[in-house]
Amino acid sequence: MVDTPDPQPKPQFQVTIWETIAIAAGGVLLVAIGLAGLMYKFFSNAADPQRATVIARSLVDYQLPGQAQGVFGANLGGAKIAIISSSTFPQNPAAMSEAAIAAATGVELFIARVPLDVETAAEPGAMPTPGPTESTDENPLFGSPDFSFSYRSGEDFQVTSSDTKDLQLCNQVVPVRVQTGELTLAAELPPVNAVKYDAIAIFDNSKRQITLTAIGQNADQQAANVFNSLRCK
Repeated sequence: MVDTPDPQPKPQFQVTIWETIAIAAGGVLLVAIGLAGLMYKFFSNAADPQRATVIARSLVDYQLPGQAQGVFGANLGGAKIAIISSSTFPQNPAAMSEAAIAAATGVELFIARVPLDVETAAEPGAMPTPGPTESTDENPLFGSPDFSFSYRSGEDFQVTSSDTKDLQLCNQVVPVRVQTGELTLAAELPPVNAVKYDAIAIFDNSKRQITLTAIGQNADQQAANVFNSLRCK
């Protein structure tokens, strides 16, 4: 009998913990790069003036003083968001002088639509309206936890007076919060006179939210004119 040599054992390669970490880190990096690319594409598209205008026009008809321009527009599933402004409304206030800011005028309009099957919404008649001694900030209409995005609000807008009016929106009468005060467009510049309208209406199986901000010495009249021009689609 001839003895056959034992087969040589095949070398076993083991992945070290550092190689495992490197592979995982590489995978995370690829995902991060992909997400960054998607986010860049999303915001680039959202900032396109023509796209913003098309989205805004699909939600409401409006009449802004001067030439209107799209600022931001996005489709988020069944929801839509758009921001439109007058051509005179400062888009880069930090580069303006104090005199130019003081003379600035215009209107900025935020529009949002959220389908009712995405969120729970009450019927318009069931939403409480504040009485003479109630604060509108406590009204669920203007502080809804399910959708409360309010453009041009917060510390940049200092309210000096606030009132709630029953106005026409989306073919119905709804409570509208009207605030008067001063809006700070840039930290290093003085604030400007401003008026802000906030309203929510149920229309075509969706919630419509409107936030309208007018600035300038005639902000009151401009805000009223633009709000009265709104026609939901």
